[in-house]
Amino acid sequence: MKKLLLAFVALLLISCLRDIKEDVQYPIEQSIKIEAESGLKFERPSITDASLFNFKVVAAGNYSIVIRDHFKNVISKSDIVAKTGDNVLRFYTNAIPDGDYFIEFIDSNNEIVESDRLTIL
Repeated sequence: MKKLLLAFVALLLISCLRDIKEDVQYPIEQSIKIEAESGLKFERPSITDASLFNFKVVAAGNYSIVIRDHFKNVISKSDIVAKTGDNVLRFYTNAIPDGDYFIEFIDSNNEIVESDRLTIL
């Protein structure tokens, strides 16, 4: 009976210990790895729903992703909070008609940080 009581007390003490959480960083896929200090790179030349892209910045902060058509009309705008370095995100396209677009990443000072042309399928 004494061994059972000791085992129960040990289990109770172990269950009360604080969890140790570490910031796990997963490796970036080679197709979207950026060697430069900053930049923008998509998984493929044409974008489909839930495609990955990497937005690498020098300074962490708030950025806006703006998608424009050929006439410079805003099709979509989203805000993200980017950390310094690589920011691997998914690009969702269900609400955007197929076609060619321009994508701009704008910082909090309304300056274009990165821009690219993309085809949405």
